[in-house]
Amino acid sequence: MKPVAGRALLVVAFFLVAVAGPAMASSGPDNVCGACGDAFEDAASEQGVPASVTHSTATVYVHENGSATWVVTNRVDQSAADQFTESPAALHRVARAAATEGYEPPVGTRVPRTSVTASVDDRNVTVRFRERDASESRLGLTVAGTLHKGGVRGGWLLNANRFTVVGPPGTELVNEPNETIHADTADAPGVPDVDGRRVTWTGPATDWGSFIFQNVYLVYGPPDTSEYHADGAVALATAPLWVENVKWYVLPPTAVYGVLLLGGVAVVRRAGSGDSGRLGGVVAGLGLVGILAAVLAQRVHEPAWYGGLATIYLVTALVDRRRPDRLESVRDALEVGVVAALGAGVVATAIEPTAWAHGSSARTVLEQTAYHLPVAVAPAFGLAVAGPRSTRTAWTVVPGFIGAVFAFFLAAVVRVPVATRPFGPLILLMGAGAVVSVLAAIPLAVLAVRVRSGRE
Repeated sequence: MKPVAGRALLVVAFFLVAVAGPAMASSGPDNVCGACGDAFEDAASEQGVPASVTHSTATVYVHENGSATWVVTNRVDQSAADQFTESPAALHRVARAAATEGYEPPVGTRVPRTSVTASVDDRNVTVRFRERDASESRLGLTVAGTLHKGGVRGGWLLNANRFTVVGPPGTELVNEPNETIHADTADAPGVPDVDGRRVTWTGPATDWGSFIFQNVYLVYGPPDTSEYHADGAVALATAPLWVENVKWYVLPPTAVYGVLLLGGVAVVRRAGSGDSGRLGGVVAGLGLVGILAAVLAQRVHEPAWYGGLATIYLVTALVDRRRPDRLESVRDALEVGVVAALGAGVVATAIEPTAWAHGSSARTVLEQTAYHLPVAVAPAFGLAVAGPRSTRTAWTVVPGFIGAVFAFFLAAVVRVPVATRPFGPLILLMGAGAVVSVLAAIPLAVLAVRVRSGRE
């Protein structure tokens, strides 16, 4: 490896690691209720009142003004109940600590200390408090983010025997929370019971509590609200988080791709003259072998992610052999690229069926198609940036370069999640994807340039 190339790769690696640093922060599952069960026990212990909670419930009443009222009831041991009865001050210290000093729902900074009240009835300790900014109004619907904190997908532990969210009066739950919870059956842990505007999770099923994914939004509105209306409201609610994901996980790898692509332009221009027939045979061979290898790998449960790339190679090689005229203009090459990307999406989805086991296969095909666009449009990119010197101008080179970078940007945007933050190492995978995309695109770009040169 040349010293310059080695230094360039070191700079790219350092850049990706530096950007990944702030994104690596990840948290494990948190308790769904910061004032329930063991969380209440911890708060009581810190205030000098040992308590053992044997049963707890929490009900969250969502209001139209964006706030929510929490009513939490913990059944404690007799000794703790007696201390709370004898010392209301101790009871209120514990209640305020449980409601305002934790990072579990609700976030303490959203709970005014003056809103916290507590009472004891026999062994039942009831804590009431108000949470600010618990929901938002989008498209005329109320989107409650009680079970969504926007962090790395880690999930919730249901540390209450019953956790209920109640929508505003006159509304009903209009989205399907089961779709945001991984469960094979309707009565599996983590799947709620829905009754009008009441959504209830029951647990714990184990010592650790039931498990709920943290990307749960509850949307309340009129009973006749359509699914698309509810999805639109959630999309608007998650837009700020999605923009942050794009900033941290898409723009840096796209910049890396652009820098590497500049080197690809030089390579394509130097290698543009030569025998297209021989190169086309090599591309076809790589495509066929890659598809067969991917199919065999999938049968033995090994990674087969390269099946889509192999499909692009095979389709482009077939076009070169049967209709080389389709690789002579940028417009025709773009059409070939779209067909190749769609074929890659179908093949990749068929080879890796587990990728869409819990979703729509049609949607997965479209996502896989977008993932493969940077490589599929390589022939058009080559024709745009490496044409004859007599016709090569900024008006032909710059649009080709920008178009290729935009294709990678689109593929990366589809990769990042919308409603949660991705795990930190994703940015390293995206950086690796930038390198692989450039390396895989160069042979296809050179092939198109050689086809056009040979027919001129």
